[in-house]
Amino acid sequence: MKPIHTIKTSDCISVSELADVFGLPATALASAVERNRRAIKKPFYSIPDLGKRWNCSRATVYNILRESESKLLNLTRKDKKKGHWNVPASVVERIELARMDSLSEYIAA
Repeated sequence: MKPIHTIKTSDCISVSELADVFGLPATALASAVERNRRAIKKPFYSIPDLGKRWNCSRATVYNILRESESKLLNLTRKDKKKGHWNVPASVVERIELARMDSLSEYIAA
């Protein structure tokens, strides 16, 4: 009789092996993991993060942030010209709630 291997929390398995355990295609499991990663709240968002989140350009992100008149975390070094801004998650949520509209308001009757 073969000894049963005990699984430890430090063991590594592939996505394919884990998908087989649950009877899922590996691509479905990988997609679920990616969706979960995006759903995790971050304390701060960078300008490129917001561009991806809102599906718009960096220029549009800057315009939206300017319109919101919110306080942002400026991590730009004094000797650098290019800015590095972090936007608190609370500001992102407030902007998203304020800009939510019903599609029916824009469709002519």
